[in-house]
Amino acid sequence: MLNIVIGNQYNPYLNLAVENSLFRKEETDTVTMFLWKNQQTVVIGANQNPFTECNVDLLYSEGGRIARRGTGGGAVYHDLGNLNFSFVACKELYDVRKQLSVIQKALQHFGLDTKISGRNDITYEGRKFSGNAFSFSRTNGLHHGTILIKTDGERLQKYLKVNPAKLQKHGVQSVSSRIINLS
Repeated sequence: MLNIVIGNQYNPYLNLAVENSLFRKEETDTVTMFLWKNQQTVVIGANQNPFTECNVDLLYSEGGRIARRGTGGGAVYHDLGNLNFSFVACKELYDVRKQLSVIQKALQHFGLDTKISGRNDITYEGRKFSGNAFSFSRTNGLHHGTILIKTDGERLQKYLKVNPAKLQKHGVQSVSSRIINLS
């Protein structure tokens, strides 16, 4: 069975709670896709320190929020130009490649030829527009990610702190050179 849930508000704490509730629900033979948006939020991974990942004071002073997700991965900026997706599937139906292909096939309808990188990111013209993270319970798998459609790149850059050593290791100059909005 396929369930589709579409969020109707922009509160990151509520959206992450909905996602967690879907993930913790034990259903067999079911895949659920949850589509949602957050307003002006930096979402950090399960083991990240917000003060090393983002400019906390600036974010808060401009009305932003910080939320922690239960999966690993890096800090990401969410705004209304960013669509978030979550796939929750019983372990028998969980398939990262198939789930990523759902995103790719949807974008093909807009003439966008995308690629899946070795790190489970989705790229367009060699630049990342979708980062993905994963978690598993006893019965389910969770795969969630972002799709940068029309994210405010200025805010993304000023809120997120990028470790220079990480950029040097991957041979890139800045966050903006690594990502792309699809619009």
